[in-house]
Amino acid sequence: MKTLDDGLAAHLQAVLDALGYSRDPEGDGTALRWLSVLREHAPRGEAPGLQPLFTPSYGPVVVRGIPFYSLCVHHLLPFFGTADVGFLPRGRLVGIGSIPTVLNHFARQPQLQERLGEQVAQHLAAALEAPVIVRLRARHLCMEMRGAHSVGEIETIAAAGPDPETVSGLLG
Repeated sequence: MKTLDDGLAAHLQAVLDALGYSRDPEGDGTALRWLSVLREHAPRGEAPGLQPLFTPSYGPVVVRGIPFYSLCVHHLLPFFGTADVGFLPRGRLVGIGSIPTVLNHFARQPQLQERLGEQVAQHLAAALEAPVIVRLRARHLCMEMRGAHSVGEIETIAAAGPDPETVSGLLG
């Protein structure tokens, strides 16, 4: 027998399919998780009363503090933070503004923070033919608004390109 949650999850899945979100294999089960989030944030009666109340360079290049915003592929809730990107030029440079553009391209889809860092590092390393390191620090509203109900910053590091270990110390 079909339950109300099964029917609602099927409708939410249809919405996700129509928007193209279901192409990501990491998204299996998202409709049920989204339903759980929506239920967790449903109205609960009256609100309590409140009292008033970016010249070429041949040395290392590091760009720090690039903001990004994305949606968690598991819950479709925002995660956001900053990226630090370092690379060792090997005869190829990139306009500094290209780095945030790449980051934003990959962030503008439902994502995993770990995958986002890997995608940015691999794309820049291929374009620059150089070792690249990417550190992402982010707050995840799926952790803050539900689940653990706790504020915390998640840090991930991804390196790519030839000899990626050569960039391991660039970000400090």
